[in-house]
Amino acid sequence: MEMIFNDYAFKKNNLNFTIYSNEINGITGNNYEDLVEIINLKKKYTGTITINNEKLTPSNIKEYKNKIDIIEEELYDNIHTNTIYDLIREEIIIRKLLIKDIKKKIQDSLKIVGLNQELLKRHINTLSSSEKKLIQIAISLISNKEVIILIEPFKALDKDNEKKIIMLFQKLKEQYHKTIIIVSDDSEVLYKYTNKIIILKNDKILIEGNTKEIYQKVDYLNKNKIDIPEIVELTYKAKKEKNVKIDYHKDVRDIIKDIYKHV
Repeated sequence: MEMIFNDYAFKKNNLNFTIYSNEINGITGNNYEDLVEIINLKKKYTGTITINNEKLTPSNIKEYKNKIDIIEEELYDNIHTNTIYDLIREEIIIRKLLIKDIKKKIQDSLKIVGLNQELLKRHINTLSSSEKKLIQIAISLISNKEVIILIEPFKALDKDNEKKIIMLFQKLKEQYHKTIIIVSDDSEVLYKYTNKIIILKNDKILIEGNTKEIYQKVDYLNKNKIDIPEIVELTYKAKKEKNVKIDYHKDVRDIIKDIYKHV
């Protein structure tokens, strides 16, 4: 689902940015919580919001709101359920989802995220950080949202589970045509895993566009005190200080190959 925001009035500024359809978008910078609320269509606004080439209006805003889901950083059991099955079932009730066969729907969602159905018998306190994150995504899939916003999805995950989660995001994007938005303060994560990025500063859109191209603007980002991924810093210094003719890459192994080729 593509979302284009034009002249969106926000704290004495006008915001112009795009959330790209079927992409992994990234958001970072100060006050990104406000931008998440804007994308979630929770704020009153002036300006124009266009979704899938249709202008947002009072008559269709509810329809589009129902296509967006936010996955928070933590999974909480606020209702003190006995099992994961109870937790998910309660979420279905809270979200007022009309599902004929709840058990099958839950099992299908678990299958998509790669979790065994035996997990449904367990309690939330027995789950690992990665299992909790996958349960959150499974709940979102049950709701069948088109846009999934994830707040710091990789915190507390080791590298292996981080890779599993990002592979799932790729699957959701490619097979199920979901628009993924990763909201994070971690420049390493954003550079490695997102295709498009929005960077905020002082309640303004500092810069947006292709993630790889944006992070190559090292001097500009440093001037604005934006964190630079280590792999970008390494390449930047090699090119500028050592005059090594290498390209920017997202994988350090590709940099090593490049260095051997040119040095």
